[in-house]
Amino acid sequence: MAALLEASGLACIFPGGTRAVDGLDLTLEPGEQVGLIGPDGAGKTTTFRLLAGLQQPTGGRLERRIPRSDLGYVPQTFALPPDLTVFENLQLQARLYGLSPSGNELEALLARVDLERFRDRLAGALSGGMKQKLALCVALLPRPSLLLLDEPTTGVDPVSRREFWELLHQVHEEGVAILFSTPYMDEAEYAHRMLFMHRGRILAAGSQDSFQAALGGVVVVLASPDRRQLEAQVAALGPLEWFGEGEQVRARFPEQPLEPLLDRLRRLEGVDSVRATEATLEDAFLHALSAEVPHV
Repeated sequence: MAALLEASGLACIFPGGTRAVDGLDLTLEPGEQVGLIGPDGAGKTTTFRLLAGLQQPTGGRLERRIPRSDLGYVPQTFALPPDLTVFENLQLQARLYGLSPSGNELEALLARVDLERFRDRLAGALSGGMKQKLALCVALLPRPSLLLLDEPTTGVDPVSRREFWELLHQVHEEGVAILFSTPYMDEAEYAHRMLFMHRGRILAAGSQDSFQAALGGVVVVLASPDRRQLEAQVAALGPLEWFGEGEQVRARFPEQPLEPLLDRLRRLEGVDSVRATEATLEDAFLHALSAEVPHV
């Protein structure tokens, strides 16, 4: 099947020279669930605005192979009128889409996201989690084949986060392609394919398994009250890569067999504990980042 959307060398440079998006290559296939992963300031929101047609690129090519009406967009910041009720917001947005759903259809959509009890509540009085559910309702009104969700659970409590991802799972099971952004590595695991973004550029792309397998070597967790002393001693054992900060740190040894390495680490002065573990997505992101920014 043809891709829903394809970007090649996409760029957005703001006045003053800030490269918010710098040479983005991205293809979204029908039914995919893709995560754009990166910290604040990585360029995720600008990327979503470009893909949704809300921001004009300054370079590159963007081809949408679906009509705009077949794309649902949930922005990072709640943007629906706060002085309208939940139900009134749905009615208004349906008219803006050029749709004429029945009252029963709108009620069913609210029930799907567990908002039917709040149909008459002002949108501005909703909790953060309920606002995001309402925004998702609006994005689902045209029954899109592609959903763009920009950090949909930032600032939302843990229970509401879980409920929101359960809703997205149901939507995806119905064949809707999803592109979401998040700074949270636990949410990144929902994606079949991930793109690590930093300073407007894609550092790496792949699946969770491919990222973790690509690291290779042995990852260990060490605890010591003296990080500086620990680094000096461990560095003498051979090539390694540090992940994390504080008294408990992670280190990857790409060339060391496990058991002899653990034995040598346990003998070091000032090391409180040592254990082997699997590489995480955060390890993979920091590894990709260190290749881009050597001092990381």
